[in-house]
Amino acid sequence: MSFKDLSLLGLTSLIILLTGSSAIFSSRTVNLSKEENCEFPPLSSLQLKDGDVILRKGNSLFSELIVRNFPAAEGMSHCGFIFKIDDQYQVIHTISEYLSDIDGIRINTLEEFVREAKQNRICIIRYHKKLNPVSMKERCLTLLRQKIPFDNDFDLNDSSRLYCSELLRNVYLEQGEPDFFQMRNIVGVSVIDFATFFNSDLFTTVYKNY
Repeated sequence: MSFKDLSLLGLTSLIILLTGSSAIFSSRTVNLSKEENCEFPPLSSLQLKDGDVILRKGNSLFSELIVRNFPAAEGMSHCGFIFKIDDQYQVIHTISEYLSDIDGIRINTLEEFVREAKQNRICIIRYHKKLNPVSMKERCLTLLRQKIPFDNDFDLNDSSRLYCSELLRNVYLEQGEPDFFQMRNIVGVSVIDFATFFNSDLFTTVYKNY
């Protein structure tokens, strides 16, 4: 089956899959390459800060479809916030129950998050303004404790459910930042365009592994 056929068959499911697709694994994963993973450097060399954003390319066919819908996003299909918690770098992000055994917001170590990336392809970026990282961390941990579910409707007007880039947008807005996120219309739904994260007026690249 061609990508064109898959796109036609999966228009509605694509809305469900837009930001959580890189979590597909085990029997649900379709590996697209047998190439060796890119080498990931020691974490101590990355000079990470609380509130940095990590993006990854998923390791599935669905991720490829998502990438094709965000052509200016350098192949990235999923995102989350990095925080140092209990002396360990961890990522707070959200994935749909359609793609994971857990629905919604979860926390993974940075190493776990990277392992789910295709060939370890990730990008770490930093917002251009200094915000309150303690407040951002507490907000994310609060949402984690509340077990906020994944937003399968991709409704930006309802913050009771959040998809991955919507989580980031929600936190930035609560920090008093303007709504700088670019939007893209896909099958009649306005979704956050991952190209936003590659706007050099907004974000600086800390590390790129591709």
